[in-house]
Formats: sequence, C-alpha cells, structure tokens
Amino acid sequence: MRTFTLQQSRTEVYTPNGGLALVGHCLNRHTSLTKTARTVVKRHGIPNIELIRTYLGLITLGKSDFEAAEPVRTDPFFKSALGIRQSPSSARLRQRFDEDAQGLTPLLDDASVEFLQSVEAPVSPLAMGHVALDMDVFPMDNSQTRKEGVSYTYKGYDGYAPMAAYLGQEGWCLGCELRPGSQHANKGFLDTLKRVLPRARSLTDKPILLRLDSAHDARANRDFLREQDQVDFPGNSTPTTWSWPSRRWVTTCCAGWVCD
Repeated sequence: MRTFTLQQSRTEVYTPNGGLALVGHCLNRHTSLTKTARTVVKRHGIPNIELIRTYLGLITLGKSDFEAAEPVRTDPFFKSALGIRQSPSSARLRQRFDEDAQGLTPLLDDASVEFLQSVEAPVSPLAMGHVALDMDVFPMDNSQTRKEGVSYTYKGYDGYAPMAAYLGQEGWCLGCELRPGSQHANKGFLDTLKRVLPRARSLTDKPILLRLDSAHDARANRDFLREQDQVDFPGNSTPTTWSWPSRRWVTTCCAGWVCD
C-alpha cells in the first residue's frame, strides 16, 4: 500500500467553491449595487452591500437558510472572493432583510438587468423575429412546513407559487416574485407585468412575444398590452369572443390571435 505525505501549504488555498471568485467579479465589477445599496439608508451597522454579497454567495452554494451565514463568517476564501469586509451573523442578516426587503428588492432587479447589459449577454429571437418573454407561476413543494405564505397549490400540495419571467431563448430571468401557493396566478399579475416589460425593452429592440398561461387571459391584461408598442401575445380564447378591430394569426411554439 502506497504511503502519502500530507502537507499544509502556507501560500496556496484549495477550495471546492472556486466559482465564487467569478460571482464576486460579476457583482462588484458589472453592477452598481455597491453604490445603489447606499440609498437604503442605515445610520449604523454593516453596509447593505455586505449583506447582499453574503447572501448571494450562500445562494450560489445552494444554501438559502440564514443559519448558513455562520460558517462562512470565518471562511477567508468566501469573504475574499466576494469582497466582504464585514460578515453579518445569521440573526443580523435575517433582521436586516426583514427591515429593508422592500427597499433592496428593486435595486436587485435593476442590477440583474444592468449585469446583462454590461456583459452584453445575447438575447436570441425566435425564427419569426420576436423575442420571447415567458411569464407564469410554478408551484413549489413546501409540504410539512410552517413557513409564512405556504398554502395549498393547484398541484395538490402545500407550498409557494412564485411568478417568474424569462427573456429570449437563453431564458434570462427578469423577475421571480414569491407568492402564496393558493393565490390565483392572475392576481397582481398586471403590476408584475408593468415591472417586467421595461426590463425586457432595455435588453432588446426587437418586438416581444409575450407567452402567457390561459389564467392571464383577462380583459385588463389585454387592454394594457394593446397599448404597448411592439408587444404581441398568443391568445387561448376563441377569436370570436374578442372585440378588437383587427387581428392576425401568429405561429410559434404556441399559436393564437394577436392585435395589430
């Protein structure tokens, strides 16, 4: 049997999470979060950007619970890769996000779009020339938990039903809003759509094909979309039930009538 010599290097660092270096680079070099996070004013304590860096790093490692923040507080590579100077405790991370979620969330949404613009990410259109924007809810199974907002979903289990938006054939995520599992897909959808559409427009100058589930076939949604330039969408209703003066047939992976 071969004998191995074990040595501890004083100059090299070995880690299974080397990809964090790229995550830190993307966050710190291709977004302005370091600056914009200051707009959510805190009189004292750890800067908001440190909280964002910490939690983004945890999510990258597949850890979404706040308690996971404790081990990485003493991980030199984790802190160095993400540019963290002050590491929050799990309790402080939870408390600050509870306090400032409404202020920080729009900044994170803007940063996602800013990153895609900065790296010149491709946004590929369909063969017909439109760029697809897919929006729908997807139930999550959180059975046997007592988390806030968990309720019965249409899939037959308890959980959440987030609303997500993906752009282009690459599927760039432009939004993912957490919702109670029992909430109807169309409840609050128009407000979400009004937030997502400007993000999509900032990433492409091609016409947008909005692909929705039949749950969103509501008059308020159609009236809003009718006023938008270069936005088409397939419909699941029969054309005879619509009162639009002119319609044309669009063939994609799903087909339907859209307003000219």
